[in-house]
Amino acid sequence: MDDELSVLAEGVLMGAGRVGLAPNSLLYYRECCRTVVRFCRAQATEHLDDDLVERFLLAMDVRLSQGEIGPVMRSSLEKSVLAMLEFQESGDVRWQRRRARSGVPPLYEALLEDFTASSRPDLSAGSTRLVVGEARQFLRFLHRAGRPLSELAVDDVRGYLVDVRPRHTSGMGNPVWAIKHFVRFTNKRGLTHLDVEGLLGKVGPRRVRVLPCFTTDETTRILAAIDTTTAHGKRDYAMVALALSTGLRGVDIVALRRDAIDWHRDEIRLVQTKTSAELTLPLSVLAGNAIADWLLNGRPDSAALEVFVRLKAPFVKLTGPTGALLMARWLDKAGISHRPWDGKTFHALRRTTGTRLIESGVELELTAQILGHGRVESSRRYIALAVTSLRDCCLPLDGWACTREGLR
Repeated sequence: MDDELSVLAEGVLMGAGRVGLAPNSLLYYRECCRTVVRFCRAQATEHLDDDLVERFLLAMDVRLSQGEIGPVMRSSLEKSVLAMLEFQESGDVRWQRRRARSGVPPLYEALLEDFTASSRPDLSAGSTRLVVGEARQFLRFLHRAGRPLSELAVDDVRGYLVDVRPRHTSGMGNPVWAIKHFVRFTNKRGLTHLDVEGLLGKVGPRRVRVLPCFTTDETTRILAAIDTTTAHGKRDYAMVALALSTGLRGVDIVALRRDAIDWHRDEIRLVQTKTSAELTLPLSVLAGNAIADWLLNGRPDSAALEVFVRLKAPFVKLTGPTGALLMARWLDKAGISHRPWDGKTFHALRRTTGTRLIESGVELELTAQILGHGRVESSRRYIALAVTSLRDCCLPLDGWACTREGLR
């Protein structure tokens, strides 16, 4: 008779087989499950629990830091052990993409949940995610350093900011604001006693770089380059056409549900992921036909509520760097040069829509409404990209005499 761990591993693999994973993928996850089984047996146990899972993940982190495994294998091992734990607890397993464990103790997880609840009334959904995410990284930093939150000191905050500085090339405004918000929360709870206002008084202004939009010729070439005879092309064409016609953010296009499209009114109604504000936009003929072609002739049979899904099992909503991969693929096909950090990303399609609205004479307030901006100031950046319109604002210099000989 098979032991309990082997039964758990087989249950996970059966769940993977039900969603149609390829044979090679099944072999890959079988080896991942075997790694979990070997670890448990080395711990002299045949039963999984949260504590054992945490110890397993910590051991895999050590292997990752020593170069024994790569980040992809580390993620797959975590996915496997969590699936085995789920099968043990429920008798079934849902094979899906899973978020990585936060790397903080359960006590901190409860604190973060409380922090999230206290932030929601005062902050937008996007800002709440920002401060909670930064707080999670801060707690992970303290946990790795062996520093309890109750002993939080100036050097801990300074060390964290120095540690994350390389990841914030445009400025430290967001992490500093988030840490101040979090420490104020822990001070009110009596968990810390740090004068964060005095410590983090002022931050230098954030450097804002004006990123480019696509020209009319470039957008025409991108759409023409997408091969709509394939399911892959039908999906990508629909996403690009939707982004250009509505200016929706990539995250909202990925999360767009089928019931958000009103085909009778040619409208899209959704709640924006970043701002949690409702938005209603017209569905253009180009985008509507492209989405219909994808739904009818390209989309795999999937129970997912989202319009756009993966083309390989499991057929779930798109996640990860979908927009970046999409643009890299079709920019090359369209013959448009691009390089890392040049701004020619999926979000550039949104900038293109905003710029075209400004150039066509649409008032700034209406542009902000169409793009779903919470503040009009957020739409002002598109004025800098409307080069043709800006030229009309230039003042003549005929009446100004040049006084420097070197400039004549």
